[in-house]
Amino acid sequence: MSGKIKLVITLSILVQNFIFAQKDTLTEPLSAEKLKVEFYFRGGFLSDIHSQEALSSSHFQIDNARINIQGDYNKALSYRVRFRMNKPFATTTQDNGAAALDYAYITYRFGAKRQWATTLGKQLSVMGSFEQDINPLYEYIFTDYLNGVYTNVFLAGAQLSYQLNPQHIVGVQLHNTVNQSFAKHLESNHFVTDNYTASKAPIGGYLYWNGIFFDGMFRTKYSYNLAQFAQGYYTHSVSLGNKLQAGKHTAYLDLVYSHMGADFGLTSSRLLSMYDGLSEGAFVMRKNIVYKCAVSRYDYQIDERWSLSAKLGIETTGSRNTLNEQLRTSYVYFLAGQYAPFVSQDLRFYVAYVGNHITYTEALKLPDEQLHSIAVGAYYTLPVFKR
Repeated sequence: MSGKIKLVITLSILVQNFIFAQKDTLTEPLSAEKLKVEFYFRGGFLSDIHSQEALSSSHFQIDNARINIQGDYNKALSYRVRFRMNKPFATTTQDNGAAALDYAYITYRFGAKRQWATTLGKQLSVMGSFEQDINPLYEYIFTDYLNGVYTNVFLAGAQLSYQLNPQHIVGVQLHNTVNQSFAKHLESNHFVTDNYTASKAPIGGYLYWNGIFFDGMFRTKYSYNLAQFAQGYYTHSVSLGNKLQAGKHTAYLDLVYSHMGADFGLTSSRLLSMYDGLSEGAFVMRKNIVYKCAVSRYDYQIDERWSLSAKLGIETTGSRNTLNEQLRTSYVYFLAGQYAPFVSQDLRFYVAYVGNHITYTEALKLPDEQLHSIAVGAYYTLPVFKR
């Protein structure tokens, strides 16, 4: 029996226990007061035309399948577990989780007005980003930043927040810098560990503020992150997420700047290792790497069934020590139309054009890369159980 099947069976048994457990006390429930179990699905036909012919393909695929379980045990305690059916279930070396596991956490709210909250377990990074807030079913292409190349998105850690008032929340989140150990992360990406020592505390911390203005029309998510991967080398990141919602129009703009003392993202380090003539398996992680990103998305709800979406993102990465800070520039973009046949259900059919254009600094002598993709399919949130 595979690990995935065992996990699904185990979760099914837990859900049944939640459903049929009886309340035999007047003070605390034996099962969650609120519970919902959902299955996320997206799939369809995909036709990719890539500048590298080997990467071109036309096929049907399931590109997103997740099971989400969440609820409130009572007014103070809530929980969430979500995992992906099309990601590896092998245990990661740092957090003892898996790439398939998005969430596995509990949140406890306390204080006179429950204005304090603490979250423990595998959770979402609190980086200043509205790209990460959108249901993954609705995004047709993510930036490298949200794909976890330059930061840890689904991380094990602890979070403490305080609600100043209904419009403003501040907090701190401590987390693992990456989900694999120092040696495993470099080895699996074909890098050697020479010239660096694994940090004795490979963790990081976010300070963040979320704000709401103009009756909810404008929202902000701003954060600063300090993290360490290699001993003595620190990463400093600033993320500024901005979202505007006015009637049928919704748009966000995320801005990110990150200086990596040791390049655990490894994209620039790989390019510089190739530039120095190193072979794969002997690549060396570099110092003083810079990453910058600007990504924006616009959604227009034409009527209750039809909607249009568009996105554009620009990301650069480079070195302060060698060549320049724009070794690689990546453009991601899409234009999509969605149709919802049932107003009360999260079922939508879509057709989308998705593109990705990558350029390299002239000194690297690497050809540009271009992806054109046409996707036709459907996504659906299936409400398996709710109470």
